[in-house]
Amino acid sequence: MRRYISAGRIGRVPIHLHWTLLAACGVVLVGSLESLSHAAGAATAIVAYFAAMLLHEWGHVVLARKHFCGVYGIDLYPFVGITRLEQPRTRYAQCAIAWGGLLFQGAVGLPILLWIKTVGYTPLEVLNAFMAVFSYLTVVMVLLNLLPIPPLDGALAWGIVPLLVRRMRKPNVVRSGGWKPRR
Repeated sequence: MRRYISAGRIGRVPIHLHWTLLAACGVVLVGSLESLSHAAGAATAIVAYFAAMLLHEWGHVVLARKHFCGVYGIDLYPFVGITRLEQPRTRYAQCAIAWGGLLFQGAVGLPILLWIKTVGYTPLEVLNAFMAVFSYLTVVMVLLNLLPIPPLDGALAWGIVPLLVRRMRKPNVVRSGGWKPRR
C-alpha cells in the first residue's frame, strides 16, 4: 500500500499527502453530508486547513533556499507537515529555517485576523468561512509551534536567540584595506 499520494509540485517542490490525511478529510466530508451548506462549510474548512499547513511548510522551503539547502519535498499528515531538506550548514541556518514557517503563517494569518476584527466579514459566505478558519488556524499553529518541544519548530527556533546575542556582543572588526567610513 502506498503511504503517500502525490498532490503535485509547487516551485519544483513535490507535495505528498499521507493517506491518513485523506482519510480524515473523507470522514469530515461524509459526516457533513446531511445538508449542502454543511458539506460546503466542511470542504471550505478542509481547503483552509491545507492552505495553512502548506503556507507553514512553504516558509521553511523559502528560508531553506535562502540558506542554500536543497529541498526534497513537503509531506502533509493530519496534524503535522514535514519539509524534507538537506542538513543546514550552520546552527544559525537551522534555527532560521525553523522560524520560516512561523513567520510566513504570522505574516499572512495575523493580517487576515486583524481584518476580520476591525473591518468585519465580506458579503461572500464561502470567503468568510475560509478567512475565519484559515486566520484562526494559522494563529493557533504559530502559538503551538513556538513551544520548545520536539518535534515542534520551537525546539529549534528558539536556539537563534543565544546565537544573535553572541553575534551582537562580538566587536566589529575593521579589516585593513577595506572600506572605512568618512568622518
